[in-house]
Amino acid sequence: MTPELDGSNKKLFGTVVPEVDPETGEAVEATPPNDYEAEDVVGDANLLDAVGAGIGKAEMYKVMLAVRLLGEDPEIKVATVRFFGKFLTLGSDYYVFETTLKEPAAAEEEAAEGVVPSEVGSGANGYTYFVCTTLGGAFTPLPNVTPAQIVASRAIRKYLSGDLGAEVSTFPTFPGKEAEYLRAVVARIAASTVLCPTGYFTLGEEGGSLEKAEDFAPAAEPEVASWCHRYPGIRRQGRCELFVKPPPEGEEEAPEEDPDQAIVDEGAEALLTTVDADAEVEGGAAWSLITSSCIPGVKYKIAAVRSNLWRGAVSVASGTSFTNIYVGNGFPATKFVIPPPPAVSPEFDVSAMAESTDLPPKPEPEAPAEEGEGEAAE
Repeated sequence: MTPELDGSNKKLFGTVVPEVDPETGEAVEATPPNDYEAEDVVGDANLLDAVGAGIGKAEMYKVMLAVRLLGEDPEIKVATVRFFGKFLTLGSDYYVFETTLKEPAAAEEEAAEGVVPSEVGSGANGYTYFVCTTLGGAFTPLPNVTPAQIVASRAIRKYLSGDLGAEVSTFPTFPGKEAEYLRAVVARIAASTVLCPTGYFTLGEEGGSLEKAEDFAPAAEPEVASWCHRYPGIRRQGRCELFVKPPPEGEEEAPEEDPDQAIVDEGAEALLTTVDADAEVEGGAAWSLITSSCIPGVKYKIAAVRSNLWRGAVSVASGTSFTNIYVGNGFPATKFVIPPPPAVSPEFDVSAMAESTDLPPKPEPEAPAEEGEGEAAE
């Protein structure tokens, strides 16, 4: 006998049964599935398995079915979908999917005065991310990330609970709940670890878009320099593109840029920068080279690089095929020092609170009414 499938597995492996009109008894015409593009998830699973990375072929097969569910959803209407990775939590783990939408969300309201505005449709918000805690379960979109959330996430370490609506109880305080915190961590990991083989893409005419190179040839020997960053790095300001406050009305001179905010904390400053130029991690190299075989002379060797900053981030390639994945708890592998508490407020001036034995001034007696005034009033 075939075992019964639970709700999530039924969505993944079950056959879609058309709805029946109760009046006519005929099948209701189903909404056609959405047309989308996706990577070869099963082929990527073989590449990752060859270098001992990823989440295993069996689970990646279910990821492939989940990608199909998300991509064919006629209500979400994604244009592209890619499996970003798996975040390990204290409860239900998060499966994260990176998408572009055919109908992007409307632009957000302008930021308040003095607040660094969010990037819209580019930079840290160039993609829309969906999360599910069970493959085959409901997909939840993560909100766009703000520069304040990215800056705050760098100052804290927090184990994910598996509940997107959970409070992020940390010091310093984080401006949002777990959904916003997860989105900020995803943005930082993507900017630092999403790679492509060097020479696979070229910069477009505008400088911010990538175009596939026609004359790409894989490197003869695997090395760290054979990889470059596919996404721009996030600056200390919390944005990929530095925001400079416009001059006040009536002034023509532009304000000077803050050089400290322009520094890229994680990732490469420019697109297609090779990863061998990344900053060292705790005195060591930022990336480690791994291969499917250490025996010299083996043909069709699969090469990969592993991030030493975000342990669990791996990029693997074979010929013209490559993929990226992250599996971890969302912590960078850097020393974390708990920030000190704020300075103690000065004591209140207790002398102002001392009790006084002085009596309040005696009120002045009211003047007696003159004769005749009361009779006139009657």
